[in-house]
Amino acid sequence: MSFDEGVLFIATGRAFLLEAINSVNASRPFLSGRPVAVVTDCVADALASKCFDKVICHSQPRYSYRDKISPLSHLPWKKTLFLDSDARLSFDCAGLFDSIGNSHIAACFAPVRHPSGWNDSDIPSLYPEFNSGVLLFRRSFRQKMLVRSWLRLYDHLFTNFAQSWDQASLRTVVWRMQRQVGLRLCVLPPEANLRTTKPWIAGKGLPVYVVHGRFPENEWVPLLEYLNVDYNQFRSWREWLDINPQSMIRPKLPPDPLSF
Repeated sequence: MSFDEGVLFIATGRAFLLEAINSVNASRPFLSGRPVAVVTDCVADALASKCFDKVICHSQPRYSYRDKISPLSHLPWKKTLFLDSDARLSFDCAGLFDSIGNSHIAACFAPVRHPSGWNDSDIPSLYPEFNSGVLLFRRSFRQKMLVRSWLRLYDHLFTNFAQSWDQASLRTVVWRMQRQVGLRLCVLPPEANLRTTKPWIAGKGLPVYVVHGRFPENEWVPLLEYLNVDYNQFRSWREWLDINPQSMIRPKLPPDPLSF
């Protein structure tokens, strides 16, 4: 079986590479044969794991959010799903790749719409940040322009505003390119990027395609069963904790949950 689509991890530092290896192993049942690549500075460890179909050397790691932006200029496939090292597939990924259509990028809005730090006040507040840990790209001239513009703005904000977070710059670049050069954006629902560290709900009628967050490996199968055995109903973090009160899969909440 031949595909021109695959999954990409970018993991600099051995700890993040090991996390990516765990995510790949968990994701394999949902790839339907699609390949997985990693961009890393730990090339020998990645090759030794025999986990990846492609291992690409990250030539200039800085061990910051910047590390994941620059490799996205050179995507290994026509359609590439980028996942953070703590994100993993939880349902057949064919639906994800189909969802991008003729768009250049597909992403989910971040649960924290406007975090602290630099914020582009020229953009309407109802156009919040995207979560940059799960991004689907269709390789094209505009996609490369997007990534290069994102990297330039990220560097500018880091230098001039001490902004290390990468999502504020992504928001600005996507907004500008939609209006100036016809960038096509597909906004995906939360089921394409379920952030377990935030209060979450999975909508009735859709499986969860990507689970994004850190938790003990022994909780993966129970969570997968809860989310996707019967998805013709709502699923939520509150119900999950009612069923599994000792679970470590819980959102980071203020001391008083009622104040959230």
